[in-house]
Amino acid sequence: MVIMVFAAHPDDEVIGAGGTIAKYAREGRQVVSVIFSYGEGSDPASEPENIIQKRVNESKKAGKILGIKETIFLGISDMRFSKDVAQPSTRKKLSDILQRYRPKMIFTHSADDLHPAHKGVGRVVKEVLDELKLNPEIYAFTVSVPIKFKKRDMPRIYIDVSETFRLKIDALKAFKSQKELLSFYFIPLQYFRAWFDGFKARCKFAELFYKG
Repeated sequence: MVIMVFAAHPDDEVIGAGGTIAKYAREGRQVVSVIFSYGEGSDPASEPENIIQKRVNESKKAGKILGIKETIFLGISDMRFSKDVAQPSTRKKLSDILQRYRPKMIFTHSADDLHPAHKGVGRVVKEVLDELKLNPEIYAFTVSVPIKFKKRDMPRIYIDVSETFRLKIDALKAFKSQKELLSFYFIPLQYFRAWFDGFKARCKFAELFYKG
């Protein structure tokens, strides 16, 4: 069984579904991650080539921690994301990947994430799936906001990640180029969200997804 995770930038896949990725990988399922952009816009003071190499290496290290079988980079420009994500060339790459792996389950960004790049990825993934007439189970996660504001009536699923949450945190720490943002915002947020969702799911830690 192939499970795919589609993320806008390196580390989004870990923030959104890291514990779940590790859980399924431990169960022997093949997890493939597709990253749309290298995230080179995260440090405007550095040369893009240097940031790209760092973030690719960090993603591969994080993937190894979680048990991701393969990480694919689409190479979309972080500076022109909104334009490039809708280009026919991007859709063609995405179509080829989906036809190659034919995943049974997909995790990707929520359509109401506040970040336009995240929202764009969630939208284009669903559009290409419709064009191909593929019907995997789709689960949406949020990265930019601690709670989901829209579509509260959507079916939701809590996945118990009590045994793999530590791996998620270790994978996030692999992104040393994002150390300050992760240390002071995203990592504390992950603890809170995992605890809160775990309380809802009656376990120690959980990740929440909306079925789309």
